[in-house]
Amino acid sequence: MKIFKKILYNYYFYTKRLGLGLYFFGNPNTLYHNLFNKLHLKLIANKETDNEDIRQFLKKGFFKTKINSSSLCEYISTEIKKQSVNPLNYVHSFEINEQMKVQIKTHINYKYAPILKQLEKFYNSKISVANIQIKRNFSIDESVNKEVYSNKYHADSFTYNHFKIFINLMDVSIEQGPLHIYSKLDTKKFIKLNNYKNRNNYFDKELENNVVRNTGNMGESFVANTTECLHKAGVVKKGNYRDMLFITFISAPEKINIDKDDFFYYEEKYPKAIWGETNEVDEVVNIVKPQSLKKTIKLFFKYYKNKSI
Repeated sequence: MKIFKKILYNYYFYTKRLGLGLYFFGNPNTLYHNLFNKLHLKLIANKETDNEDIRQFLKKGFFKTKINSSSLCEYISTEIKKQSVNPLNYVHSFEINEQMKVQIKTHINYKYAPILKQLEKFYNSKISVANIQIKRNFSIDESVNKEVYSNKYHADSFTYNHFKIFINLMDVSIEQGPLHIYSKLDTKKFIKLNNYKNRNNYFDKELENNVVRNTGNMGESFVANTTECLHKAGVVKKGNYRDMLFITFISAPEKINIDKDDFFYYEEKYPKAIWGETNEVDEVVNIVKPQSLKKTIKLFFKYYKNKSI
C-alpha cells in the first residue's frame, strides 16, 4: 500500500503539478514556482517605481534597453570570426576567451549598472550574473522535424528571480530568426487559443498583433522575464544565421555586501558556470529552481529574511 501511494505521489509531483501551473496561472511554469512568484511580488518586491523600464518589466515581462553595446559587439564579432564553426549542428556555442571575458564583464558592470540597480530595487535583493553564452543559430533544413535551438514556445522553469538579457551581435531582421516573445497577459491568451499543454503539444497559431519579435541593430539589447512569458527562438531563414550574446541573471537570495558595482558575485565560486564552460552551467541558475514544495518555501523565506529593505 505504501509503495502504491508513493507511485501516485510521484506521478502527481512530477507531472500533474506542471499542468496546475497552466490551469491556475496561465503559464507553463510549475505550480510551486508560480506560487512563489505571487508571494514574492506581494511581500518582498518593490512594485512602486517611477522607472519606465521597470514598469514595463512588471506589466509585460520585458523591455528593450536604451544601452548602446555596439562597440562590445563589434569586438566580439571580430573575435568569434577566428573560431571554427560547424553549421551542421544548427546551433554553435563560441568559446569565450579570457580577453573577451574581461571586455564583457567590464561592459556589464559599467554600462548596465543603472538598469541592474533598478532591477535590484524591484527584486529587493542583489542581482548577479548566472551564465553567459555566445551562440550562432543557423537555418534549419525542412526535413528536420525536431526542436534544435529552443524554437518551440516555452517558459524557463525557474522562479521569476531569473531573467535574461539578449544582446544583438549583428543586425537582426526577421530573416535571422529573432527571439519571439509574448507578454505575461498575451501568454495566457496564446495558451488558451492554442490549447497549449507543453512545448511539444500546441496548435501554434500566432497572435500576430501581440507577438514581439526582437529585431534590431547590432548592440541593441532586450531584457526578458523568460519564466512567465512564452518565448522561442525564431527559425533562421535559408542562407542566414543569427549571432547573440545571452546573459542570464538571478536576484541572489543571500545578503550580499558589495561596495562597487560588480554583478559577478558568483564568479569566484562558480567561474565555469558563469562562462558556460562545462556542465557546471546549472550551478548558479539552479539556485532559483527549487524542485519541491519544501525547497520552494525555504527559498522564499531566505529571500524574505535577506531582503534589502
